[in-house]
Amino acid sequence: MRVSSRNWMAKIFIVMLAFAMVVGCSSGGKDTTTPAPSDNSGTPAPSDAAGDVYENGLSKTEKVKIRWGYWENGYGRAWADNAVAKFTEKYPNVSFEITASPVIRDLIGTKIAAKNDEDMFDIVSPSFNGDEGTIAQQAGMFEELTDLWEREVPDAPGKKLKDVVLDNTVEYSAKVDGKFYQIPMGAGTLGLFYDKAFFKEHGWNEAPKTYSEFLALLEDIKADGIIPITYPGVYPTYVHFALTMKPFELAQQQGNLEAFTKDFRAGVNMYSAPEVKEMWTRLYDMGKKGYFPEGAAALNHTQSQMQLLQHKAALAATGDWVENEMLDSIPDGFEWGFMAIPFSEKAGEEIWVENVIGSGSLMIWKNKPELMKSWAKEFALFLMTNDIQAVNGASGIAPIRKDFADNAENLTKLQKAPQAVLEYVKNNNGRFGSGVRDVTFSEPDAAKATKLVTEMIVEVTAGKKDPLPVLEEADKLMKKVLEGKK
Repeated sequence: MRVSSRNWMAKIFIVMLAFAMVVGCSSGGKDTTTPAPSDNSGTPAPSDAAGDVYENGLSKTEKVKIRWGYWENGYGRAWADNAVAKFTEKYPNVSFEITASPVIRDLIGTKIAAKNDEDMFDIVSPSFNGDEGTIAQQAGMFEELTDLWEREVPDAPGKKLKDVVLDNTVEYSAKVDGKFYQIPMGAGTLGLFYDKAFFKEHGWNEAPKTYSEFLALLEDIKADGIIPITYPGVYPTYVHFALTMKPFELAQQQGNLEAFTKDFRAGVNMYSAPEVKEMWTRLYDMGKKGYFPEGAAALNHTQSQMQLLQHKAALAATGDWVENEMLDSIPDGFEWGFMAIPFSEKAGEEIWVENVIGSGSLMIWKNKPELMKSWAKEFALFLMTNDIQAVNGASGIAPIRKDFADNAENLTKLQKAPQAVLEYVKNNNGRFGSGVRDVTFSEPDAAKATKLVTEMIVEVTAGKKDPLPVLEEADKLMKKVLEGKK
C-alpha cells in the first residue's frame, strides 16, 4: 500500500509478524510481582453504579483476580500498569497480579510443561522459547480468541474490532491452523535507525534512493572511521530486520510479486527463491566490504544500540521500540532517524519496510474459570481503545486503530523513533509489508533449517561464509517438511 500525505498515518501498519513476539526485545531487570488481594471466589465488590451487571453483561458483584505473566521487553512496563489501572478503575471488582520479567518465557515454559492449570498464569504475553507456544496452541492449551474480532470495541459502539483496526491486521495477525489465540493491540517497524544530527554533522546521505547510493553511504561512513551498521550477534536475526521485505521488493521490480508472495506465505522455496538468494548474497557482499562490526558475535541488543547512541556506529538494525528501551541512555541532542535499504537501482520505486503486528498481545490459558476468561477477553478489547493506544504510543508501541490519527493530539504522544519511521515512509515512497507466513512449522527438520540459517549470519556479515551452500542445505530440509505435510 502506498502511503499518501493525507492518510499516511491511518494506513501505516498493513502487516503482522510471522512471529508475533519480534515486537520488542528483552530488557534488563529482575522478576517483579504486583500482588492483588482479591480472588475468583465471588466475594462482592463495591460499585456505585446502578444494577448488578455492567454494559458488557458481566457481574459487578463477583470479584475476579487475573494473574498475568508479563514479558517485560523493550516497551517497558508502564503501558501495562496504565492499562490495568484504567481497567480496574472502570471495573473495580476486577484486580490483577502481574509477574513481570524480561525472561518470563522461562517461567511460562516451565508452567506449560507442568500442565498444572491451577498454577498456570491466567493470561500471558506471547513470549516462548522455541516452538513451545505453537505446540501448546495446537494442543488446545490456550483459549481461542477468534470471536473477539466480531466484538464491539468499548469506545466505538456499533463497530466491530475487525473493522476499526488498520488494514490487513486480521489477515496478517498470528494464527495457528487458521485460529486466533492472541489479538494484537499494537504494531512496530523494523529497519535501520540513526542519529539525524550525527548524519548532518558528517554530511552523510539520509535518504539513499537506490542500492548503489546506499552502498556509497556505507562506504562514506566507513571512510570516516565509523561502523556503518551494527547489530547484536547474540541475537543475529536482528540484522534481518532490515532485509525481510527485500525479496518482496525484488519480486515487485521483476513483475513477480504475486507469485513470490503466494509461495512465501505457504513456506514454499523458503530458502531457494532467487529473490531470497539475492538478498543473502548482498548481505554477504556488504560483509566482505567490512560494513558490520568486528566481534559482532559478542554483542547483545543493548550493546549494539549503545554503539549507535555513542556514535561508534552510524546505523543500527533494530525496531522502533529502541527509543523506549534505551531511554535512560540517549544523549542530549540525539535526533531519531530511520531508513530502509532500497534494493532497486531505479530511483523512485517503492522501498519496502517491514512492519509487525503483535505488540502487547495477550493469551489466555484455556482451563481456567469461565468468569475469569470472560474478564480477560474484556481486558483484551479494552487495550484496543484509543485512550489506551495513545498512552501505549508513549512507550514506543505504534497504534493499531485506523482512526487513531483522527485526533491530531494523539500523534504528538508517539515517541520520536516511530515518528521518524512515518516521516521516512511518507517522503520516500515507502511501502509497509509483512514477513508473516500462513503456515507454521514445528517439525524437527524445520527447526534444523532455521538453526542452520541463523547460525551462519555472523559469519556472513563478517564476509567469511558464503550463504548459498547453507541455504541449499536448509532448502533440502524444508522440502522434506513440505512433502511430509502433503
